[in-house]
This record gives sequence, C-alpha cells and structure tokens, in this order.
Amino acid sequence: MKAAAIFAAFFLLFTLATLAVPVSLFPGNVIETWVDVPYINAIANGVTYGFITWVVFFFINRKIEKSLSANP
Repeated sequence: MKAAAIFAAFFLLFTLATLAVPVSLFPGNVIETWVDVPYINAIANGVTYGFITWVVFFFINRKIEKSLSANP
C-alpha cells in the first residue's frame, strides 16, 4: 500500500511540475513529437518518473525488511 502512495505522490509531483515549468523533460518531449495530444508530455513524465521512484522505493524497502528480519 505504501508503494501505491509513493507512485501516486510522485506521479502528481512530476505531472504538475511538467505543466508548471516550461522546460521539456525526457521522455515526455519525445512522446509529444510522436503523438499530438494535449498534455501527453506531462502524463508521460508523471508515469515514467513515478514508476522509477516506485522501483527504487521497492528495492530499498525490500533490503531494509531483509536486514530487519535477519537481525532479531
């Protein structure tokens, strides 16, 4: 459940940051050139960076849980 909250928070953060700041970020700027859909840049950045943050959180959380279960 924590992982879903992490993804949602960073998805919103990067989506809103892409909308607020006029600097194009990868991969949103590439997808925007392929598909001419409004706000696809922000959505693609939110999904991409939200997913990357979720993966990092997942592996760090797993490592912490392993270390806590190994040391009673």
